[in-house]
Order: sequence, then C-alpha cells, then structure tokens
Amino acid sequence: MSLESYDTLFNEFKTVTPEEWKNKIIKNLKGEQFEKLIWHANNEIEVLPFYTREDNQKYQLNIPVKQNKNWLITEKIAVNDVTTANKNAIFALEGGANAIIFDFQNQSFTSVQINTLLNNILIEIAPVTFVNFLSDNKKRLESEVQNSCPDIVKIPPHNSVVDELVFALKETNQADPILNNFHFYISQNYFFEIAKLRAFRWLWKQLSELKKQSGNVVIQSETNVNQQNDKEEYTNMLSNTTEAMSAILGGCDSLIINSHDSFLNNTDFGKRIARNINHILQQESYFNELNDVAKGSYYIEYLTYQLSKKSWEKFTKL
Repeated sequence: MSLESYDTLFNEFKTVTPEEWKNKIIKNLKGEQFEKLIWHANNEIEVLPFYTREDNQKYQLNIPVKQNKNWLITEKIAVNDVTTANKNAIFALEGGANAIIFDFQNQSFTSVQINTLLNNILIEIAPVTFVNFLSDNKKRLESEVQNSCPDIVKIPPHNSVVDELVFALKETNQADPILNNFHFYISQNYFFEIAKLRAFRWLWKQLSELKKQSGNVVIQSETNVNQQNDKEEYTNMLSNTTEAMSAILGGCDSLIINSHDSFLNNTDFGKRIARNINHILQQESYFNELNDVAKGSYYIEYLTYQLSKKSWEKFTKL
C-alpha cells in the first residue's frame, strides 16, 4: 500500500479533540471521578490516562543526537587471575561481545600481569576499559591502553527517577571540566527508564552549555541484578530483555546485560544468553537503525519532559 493510500484512509476518520476523549472517558466512568485515573509516580510526576498530538506539541524536547546509532555489547569481567580473565574476555569476544570492562576489584597488578590480561585482544576493534583499580595502576593501564581509565560516574538507584537524575547532575556540576561518562542501572520500570536516559542526555546538554563547554555525553547502562529471582530463571531472562530494551530505546552508548543466573555466579550459559539478547535486539529487531526510536511517542515525550523539568527545578534549588 502506498503512503498516499494511508493518507486517504486516515482522512476518513474524524479528528477527536482531547476534550472529546476526556468526556468519553468520564461518561464510561459512570460517576467516578476522572482524577482517580491519574497516577502519581513517587509523588513527583502525574501520569495521565491518555495523551494526544496536542500533548506532544507541548512537551517534546530537542534531545541531542547520540554519536552512534549502535551500542557496544559490553561484558564485565572480574579479574582475580589474569590468565583466567584473559581467557574469559577472548571467549566473550568470540561469542559476540565487542567491548570489555575488566574489574580489578581494588587489587594491584604488575605490568607483566597487565600484558598477560590483554594478550590477543585487538583493542583497536574491541575497546577495553578498567574499573576499580588502585591509583598506582592507573599510569600502567593507560600506557597499555589509551583512554582505558575514564572517570565514569556511577549513578546508584534512588527512590525516584528524579532523585537519580539530580544526583547525576550534581556529580556533573562538581567537576571542572564537567564529566561526560555516566553509568546508569536500569530497572523494570520500562517507560520511565527510557525517558530517564533521554532526559539526562538533554539535561547534560543544558549544563554543558551553561558552563560553555562542548562535547558529548556517553551513557553506559547495566541491567539490575538486585531485581533477579533465584527461583524464576526464565522470568529473569525476560526482565533482562525488557531492561535492555529500555536502555537501548533511551539511547545508551554501551550496554551490560548481566547473566540471568547471576545468583549462580554467572555461568557460561548465562553469559551467552545475555549476549544473545543483545544480538537479537541489534541484528534481528534492528533497534540500531534509528538514533532516537522513542521520538514522537506521546507518552514517552511527556515523561521525558516532566522528568527533565522536575529534575532541573530540584537541581537548581540545591
């Protein structure tokens, strides 16, 4: 069917105004108050029962475009023994990961051990970064891999999404130049998590312009292992998938999907399933075809606007 046919089809239906929608809902409520359908999320944002094109025109923000439509399939590897960690990293890369994070767990390693850790990893193709390293290791690590020790701001989960965004803005504002690398955990609050990352990209841009600084924000997302159930492995897989979708639709640049069996200490099977979720969303569902998939969604645009507005108001009062 051609686009012209669709236009003709849509023209056959009468346009319904927001007031007409509301009156119809009130009629169907049969005496109940319309306000009972308004949900208050953490007492900060009103979630309305319906949205229209008029709402979209009022609430749509100009979200900065991320640098790359794709995202890095990232695997985090704990370093206890460098030979084992290297083997696990190569196994992950061969299985479809394209970025590695080595977690040093606050241990110190020699230059020889670091070389062993990086053996046979093509760092020009698969970026490698290090976290939780001791300060005496930083120069050694950066001499081996450039830009491998970025200042990543970890945003812990808060009671509300607004508090999470305010925390991120505070951390950003305290540094000079402002920081641009952030790590967000993703919960199962599907639409709010999409809006959270979109809102932060916009908020970071406002702060950077106020401070007359240029650049782009980099957002790394990670699924939340604290919400897993050790008796419901299949449910955990589904939760991982929806959390991953939220992160991607929100515009993450890098995504860590934790194994659905993290309570079993991350089996090889669990890690493989986690990578496969990335592959399905990237290579079969084509989530990497657009820069901002959520753009134009009445509900998500409204949530993005409200989260941005409430967070900025709260931040400027600190």
